[in-house]
Amino acid sequence: MEIAASLKREGSWEGELIGRRRDGSPFDFQVSVSIVRKRNGEPICMMASFVDITNRKRAEEERLKLIGELERVNNELAEFAYVVSHDLKAPLRGISLLATWIASDYTDKLDDEGKEQLGLMVNRVERMQALIDGILQYSRIGRLDKDKEAVDLSVLVPGIVDMIGCPENIGIEIADDLPTIHYEKVRIQQVFLNLLTNAIKYMDKPEGRISVGYDDDGDHWRFTVSDNGPGIDERYREKIFQIFQTLAPHDEVNNTGIGLSLVKKIVETYGGKIWVESEVGRGSGFIFTVPKKGNGNSLGEKIV
Repeated sequence: MEIAASLKREGSWEGELIGRRRDGSPFDFQVSVSIVRKRNGEPICMMASFVDITNRKRAEEERLKLIGELERVNNELAEFAYVVSHDLKAPLRGISLLATWIASDYTDKLDDEGKEQLGLMVNRVERMQALIDGILQYSRIGRLDKDKEAVDLSVLVPGIVDMIGCPENIGIEIADDLPTIHYEKVRIQQVFLNLLTNAIKYMDKPEGRISVGYDDDGDHWRFTVSDNGPGIDERYREKIFQIFQTLAPHDEVNNTGIGLSLVKKIVETYGGKIWVESEVGRGSGFIFTVPKKGNGNSLGEKIV
């Protein structure tokens, strides 16, 4: 009835039907039917085309099934990460409080070595807490769908520098015309915060220099955070973006090994790329791109 009504009303019909093969097995096919008419409008005949879409329908069903399974696994992982972080933080807080109590009440009874060991314990507890927080943040990237907003990087980046509290021997130069982008503010803040913190943390020069700049690459903004620090050997330039990977021992530099992997995941989630250009002994430049347009929404514009 629907086909006949459509042909009568519009002169054509297109849709999907289910047929049966000679062996009785069903198959899906797409049909396009149209009426051929004379110039005076009198119908002559009907033309129809048939396309077997069984494989396409099967592939679509598999795709939807996989998406559903991935969503289920992601939800389970998110719940698992939250529960584990909560259960691990409780005893860590207890250890931290105990260490603080010992340091306060027994300060006159501890020798220098005892105080040093107690300090190391507190430091490692804090690092473990930071590691748990980092894992939780990492697990959430790509699942939190917050509303994008206009983020003026010429305000955001200096604010991050003020929050970090840069040492007096390190100067940070920020381009004065950074663009405004439509993005999740917390995410872009995490990117710049981690890159700037890393540059400060690993600085080995008596007079450190860090700069933040950008270029307009047409469809993308390209940002660079560069420094005159120790540089990174070419063989380690991919490793540093892997989770839990650090180039310095944990006791030398308080680092969880999650920061750069978090940055990479954020940038790639939004269709961008990140890489490092470096020369050992002369510094590094971390470069990342974000698209101006993505998922049908404007992600960035230059405010002049």
